[in-house]
Amino acid sequence: MEKEFKELLKSSKEVIGDVEKKVADISSDLPKEMSELWGDIQKSFTKIKDELLEDDHKEKAQEKVLEAKEKLNHMKESVTQFATNLKDEHQSDLDTAALRAHLAKMEAADFVEESRKKVSREVQESSHSLEKLALDASKEIKDFFSSLSDQFSKKA
Repeated sequence: MEKEFKELLKSSKEVIGDVEKKVADISSDLPKEMSELWGDIQKSFTKIKDELLEDDHKEKAQEKVLEAKEKLNHMKESVTQFATNLKDEHQSDLDTAALRAHLAKMEAADFVEESRKKVSREVQESSHSLEKLALDASKEIKDFFSSLSDQFSKKA
């Protein structure tokens, strides 16, 4: 499972980078509001990628993946709305997407900080459960960003 976990971490980071590149390629054509929203979303993507680092301590790496998944859960709706607005160019939904992204960003930071102790305690209680959770979380992250990348591929 350790090899699969490392491969998923690597491919998740690659897919996130692919999404960032695709949006960066079209970002010069975005309205100002969407460019600002993309900047906020990109910062969140960076935080998620930062959590997907391999660590010499397997349990610490798994804990970081779970934190990345929590960050993704809090911003998933905003990112999906952004992609939809970008694809369909619906300006009317932009304000809602911007608000959701901002709120998700704030909630994610608060939630991760509050749950850090809980996750650490769970790590100590069950490393096998953590390993399975981390593997599932890394798959979910990769699948979400692969799907998002496909949406941008369809636009091009």
